Amino acid sequence: MGIIRDLLRASTSSSPAPAHEPPKHEPTPQPTSSLDAAELKHAKFAQLLEKTMESSSEVMNTEPLKEQVSGYMTSCLKAKSHSVSNTKRTVQQIIDAAINTRSTEKEKDVLRWVQFCVETCLSQQEQADASPPTTKKSSTSDENISNADTPRPKKKVAAKKEAAVKEESDSECQDEDEDDVESVGYDKIGASDDDYVPSYDDGDQQVPTTPSPRRKTKPKKEKEDVPDDDDDDDEDDNEPKKKPVARRKKEEDQPAFILPNAGSKAVVSYFTSAHPLAASEKSGLTSNHFAKSYFFPSKESFNAFTSVLNSAQKTIDVCIFSLTDDDVADVLIAAKQRNVDIRIITDNQQAAGVGADAERLQKDHGIPYKTDHTTGYMHNKFAVVDAKTLINGSFNWSKGARTKNRENIMITNLPYCIKEFQAQFDALWEEF
Repeated sequence: MGIIRDLLRASTSSSPAPAHEPPKHEPTPQPTSSLDAAELKHAKFAQLLEKTMESSSEVMNTEPLKEQVSGYMTSCLKAKSHSVSNTKRTVQQIIDAAINTRSTEKEKDVLRWVQFCVETCLSQQEQADASPPTTKKSSTSDENISNADTPRPKKKVAAKKEAAVKEESDSECQDEDEDDVESVGYDKIGASDDDYVPSYDDGDQQVPTTPSPRRKTKPKKEKEDVPDDDDDDDEDDNEPKKKPVARRKKEEDQPAFILPNAGSKAVVSYFTSAHPLAASEKSGLTSNHFAKSYFFPSKESFNAFTSVLNSAQKTIDVCIFSLTDDDVADVLIAAKQRNVDIRIITDNQQAAGVGADAERLQKDHGIPYKTDHTTGYMHNKFAVVDAKTLINGSFNWSKGARTKNRENIMITNLPYCIKEFQAQFDALWEEF
């Protein structure tokens, strides 16, 4: 923060100082405040910046007003994410607002240089935060090692063998972790639902038949320990065997279950005929109502998902944590071209990530989107189509979720469920 303050002082001193006028011989009285305190109190961050930048001299030379504006800005910033990437966007927003008030290119370039310097400082902080912490061996571990050397010969050999098995198992798990990272193509896997990207190109799925290799299994109980001079044989006996990995059978492509622009009646017709149990009275559903679950990875599940989106005639309201799958984006673009009204709510950090589609859909195709501005995640994953059909579940609209992750969705036309989800979407749209 000290470096940033120095940069700001340098930027203000780089411009020629205005001539000082005699304080006691002002020809005209100071104008009344052009800022409406009540309006500022309820302004969003962008509006607050715009209004205060236009009256920056008034704010800086009126202490009570300065404190008041500072309080409003602090409240706005508290609602934002405090990650380095989001802070960079906030700084850019502030600098852009300041540039709009400048008349000369020289003044604008000074502000742009300040922005560059601040972002450089933040990038250094981001790299420092990302560096792995150094770990120290615990004294307890050292004591255990020293104590392991004192027992009887047989116990000593057993302890060494057990330690060798554990070390070898740890090393193997670590190697597999590194292989996973290399296959992903990233230096590290982050906390997001969608940081993982499949490494395969042929569409086949690799599904482990056993628990993940990261889950270590206890070594098998060894037979009576007898001192052996042949160390190579011990290593061969203790080496964990790699378990085979089964491959999923590649699914054939399927035609769309529901034609584009078919409408909600076609959706009901499909589910009641193709999945009668999902619409039967035995399942507790009344006539023409259905509730069907789908699971991923599965081409049938993805086909059902896109078919319902394609059926839209009037509206699609999307509330999704991550939207990065271009195939899904194409479905929304096609619906927009049919004059379907589409609204998207997504997470602010996900929307700013590489490959995110929300900004592109708005800029190139006129599909509006909004994001949260909170420290938490906007983690919903649902869509309401024509106010008649609901898609909801764990499924993010990403290729990782579609082709690799274990995900689920529920598609239903139960009126009460749709009413509640539509009300939640409308409330979030108003809030954001």
